[in-house]
Amino acid sequence: MSTLIIYGTKYNFTEKCAITLENKLEGKVDMINLENESINDLSNYEKIIIGGPIYAGQLRKNVRQFCMNNMNILLSKKIGLFVSCSMTGDDARKQIKNAFPEKLYNKALVKNYFGGKVNLEKASFFDRLIIKLVSKSDNITSNRNDEICMDNIDRFADVINNC
Repeated sequence: MSTLIIYGTKYNFTEKCAITLENKLEGKVDMINLENESINDLSNYEKIIIGGPIYAGQLRKNVRQFCMNNMNILLSKKIGLFVSCSMTGDDARKQIKNAFPEKLYNKALVKNYFGGKVNLEKASFFDRLIIKLVSKSDNITSNRNDEICMDNIDRFADVINNC
């Protein structure tokens, strides 16, 4: 049996994180980007890793929908969950917990954040507006990370490889 990494992305940062994780996993690994692919049969996978970006405090809609539509089979698998977000520490852990359905979150063997990157040049007008509003109201900038958190990906991969 193999591992599946399934993710959603808007500006490709989450995809970079998923590829980085894929390169650290042992065995056969398939990847599905929910932006342009779908999967109907999860039965061939022993381990399923689900990830997506957090925008305005919410996980990407297609990732949430995938989780809800496949909840029963996901609960029978070894699960890992990740988000890409600029928050770190307890703030990022809260983002992960709030992003995924409670049953799935509690079932996951590993959950972590992989960093985040705000690219204003690629962002839509609405996204730029939200980012600016959040940035003005967020006085704590020391609790932010704008790059891939390699240590978190390494720890995540170790758990998946050893389960």
